[in-house]
Amino acid sequence: MIAYFGLQDWWLNEFTDAERRRIEEYGYGKDSLTQGDIYATSQTAHGLVKAMASFWKPTPEDELLALRLMAKANELRTNSTPKAR
Repeated sequence: MIAYFGLQDWWLNEFTDAERRRIEEYGYGKDSLTQGDIYATSQTAHGLVKAMASFWKPTPEDELLALRLMAKANELRTNSTPKAR
């Protein structure tokens, strides 16, 4: 899913190895974010990142991870909203 939406640079630069493992294991479910092939989906990049932040019940230490995920979701939503003419 990360590669499908072109989020590799963000994923690798925003989070440490430990944070990525934590998000995958507890936040979204195993390696489904980085493993496997996606050919088509009705999911959006914004929806994926938002789901990554909301699929888990973070500990107080993990709340910053969730906030960083939501910041990216908001950025993606803003960038994908059609501009009014």
